[in-house]
Amino acid sequence: MATNAVKKLLLGPVSAAERMRMWLLDQSWFSSVLLPAMPRQLRWLLRQAYLGPIDLADRVLGRRDPAVPPKSGTFTGAVDDFAASGEVLVEALGSVAGATPSSGILDIGCGLGRLALAMTRFLDVNGRYEGFDIVPEGIEWCQQHIGSPHGNVHFTLADLYNKEYNPKGRVQPADYRFPYADESFDVAVLVSVFTHMLPADVERYVSEIARVLKKDGRLFATYFLITPESLELMNSGSSSVRFKRNLGSHWLQGGGVPELSVAYDERYIRELYARHGLSDQPKIYPGAWCGRPGHWPQGSGLGGQDTVVATKL
Repeated sequence: MATNAVKKLLLGPVSAAERMRMWLLDQSWFSSVLLPAMPRQLRWLLRQAYLGPIDLADRVLGRRDPAVPPKSGTFTGAVDDFAASGEVLVEALGSVAGATPSSGILDIGCGLGRLALAMTRFLDVNGRYEGFDIVPEGIEWCQQHIGSPHGNVHFTLADLYNKEYNPKGRVQPADYRFPYADESFDVAVLVSVFTHMLPADVERYVSEIARVLKKDGRLFATYFLITPESLELMNSGSSSVRFKRNLGSHWLQGGGVPELSVAYDERYIRELYARHGLSDQPKIYPGAWCGRPGHWPQGSGLGGQDTVVATKL
């Protein structure tokens, strides 16, 4: 057990390193210039190298929660507090998507279980949570460390190709059929998933979401939405994320991996939803990515991106 003196010595540098990471991810020159220019393997190695010592310090400081994944294993963006951000997401789903403890929740891109962990405390015996992801390490972590007292939290690996997150995936997302029955969920959740997918794959996912949602079910998804306002702010230098390549329906940052970060024209998303039986006038909660005030708290895992909530008609 570390002495109080050692803990005090470690606490300052560790806190500073964590603040520095959050600050860097909020800087356009870092997230939109330096990161896209790096080879994928280098990005992932640097993340592990930077966060590994913080994990070690957390163990020494007694801050290691066994239900929370190590920071060095993180591949799903940045949040101030993993567990607390999951609770924020549950509250958001309740307030804007109608989620209740008895709901059927589909978490697409469940990552390391941020929402799932909170769902183990939220769902009652009649509720159901299904999460799937394309990153094998994420599903392995969830299956080994997250369980529900009601046995109603489950995880599935989808072996889908994504140049950034699963370059060895054997199935193209545009060909994937979700392994769930028609009209079996009340809410579908995608946090920072469509921001890493190209149009053909997004269209397939929206089609499948519409299939598995019940009538009046809700789709809660985050995006970088290109609108006249966000485009003006981005071009003025106010945004923390910049997209340089306008391809009509979507925009890319550039670099060798297009899926690293993708923005979508808001009109395209509305039209896509309408084609698949979802409301084309969804409720939109702005994110802070382009320099305007965001609807959700910063550091919550929702604050940066725009949230779109649509209803299955």
